[in-house]
Amino acid sequence: MNLSVRSTGSWQHALEVEVPLEEVERRLDDVARQIQRRASLPGFRKGKVPLDMVRTQFAAAVEQEFLESTLPRVTGAAVEEAKLSPVVPPLVRNVRLGPGQPLRFEAVVDVRPEIEARDYRGLPLTRSARPVDDSAVDRVLHDLREDSAVFVDLERPAERGDVVLLDSTRLDANGRRLNGTRAKGRRIQLGAEGVPSDLENGLLGARAGQERTVEIRYPEDYAAPELAGKSSRYVLQVKKIQEKKLRPLDDNLAREVFQLESLDELRSRVRQNLEGEERVRVRRESEGAISEELVRRNPFDLPQRLVEYMLERVISEATNGREVRAELRSELEQRYLPNVQRSLRREVLLGAVARQEKLHVSEDEVAAEIQRMADADPRQAARVRARYQTQERRQALRETLLERKAFDWLIQAADVKDSPAEHPLVVPATR
Repeated sequence: MNLSVRSTGSWQHALEVEVPLEEVERRLDDVARQIQRRASLPGFRKGKVPLDMVRTQFAAAVEQEFLESTLPRVTGAAVEEAKLSPVVPPLVRNVRLGPGQPLRFEAVVDVRPEIEARDYRGLPLTRSARPVDDSAVDRVLHDLREDSAVFVDLERPAERGDVVLLDSTRLDANGRRLNGTRAKGRRIQLGAEGVPSDLENGLLGARAGQERTVEIRYPEDYAAPELAGKSSRYVLQVKKIQEKKLRPLDDNLAREVFQLESLDELRSRVRQNLEGEERVRVRRESEGAISEELVRRNPFDLPQRLVEYMLERVISEATNGREVRAELRSELEQRYLPNVQRSLRREVLLGAVARQEKLHVSEDEVAAEIQRMADADPRQAARVRARYQTQERRQALRETLLERKAFDWLIQAADVKDSPAEHPLVVPATR
């Protein structure tokens, strides 16, 4: 392979690649032999067509398969030889292949530039942490108590306050059951906040084993926006009528359900978790504020191919890879483009800060982070370790840890003002 490299901008290099004729002919023969095994022509059995005839009669197929297998391999080798690190897959263009000629093509390689970050010391940062008071702890304990409730089967019709265990299926306008709408094992507590009155009235007096059809008119302010203000009919298969029994909030609950010594220890653990979540929130907001100011002080242009590539990945993830109409695609591009550009600029600038401040992540730190993730979920420990066996995934993790270090440095160097929150932490009700 003959290779020449020229820079076409701070983000881009163009690789002129030539594959010698000898290698081209050898690879074309290899492809022709593969086609020969499945080819047939009048007068020849399958797999018995002479190789020269395959090269002649199936020339287009031979060339197509040759290019499809050769271009990615040679491009990868050229990029590696040029010691480049593409940020998007290389763009292959100007492919030239003629009889008795070497293969020639150009690969456009977009790389991460070494942008110089400026004015990043002393960034303004206001932090406001909300104190965790007793009411927030009590709210979580209330929810934990609800989660540990036991349900006792009743041999009577459903009354207000009872729990109805049921399966539900939505009906269309003609009363037919709609595929994909069945919900199994739902528990509805009659009289509970948020239960539509039509549903409650349709279940009062129900017995286990009955099937009932109800029409529910959802209020305009219903929690699920797709149902708010609309009517739907359901067929309900009642499985059980139950009484919900809450365990006392005491030391026994802490020991039997949470394997802790006492209610005080459970309360302390809840407070620690809430304080940890609040620290995470403050950190996330701090990183967001630092990022915004860093990007504002360091404007630069992004390469169009990188933006398009990342935007495509975001849209594909948002749509689960489904094809979308042109109008919807345009709407999604407008919605996600600013976030994609902001994220890319932040990533480049954090890398610049890390380089300029000589921050690095050792292999020991990568291994320690993998161990931390494995310890956090022992049941998935083997899967976590297996996930990071490849060099590619370890490098991605290294880059994530380096970003974290860059944020640590920027926050330590920031002009920080800690402002007490006006209101304590409020834990939203989940029941």
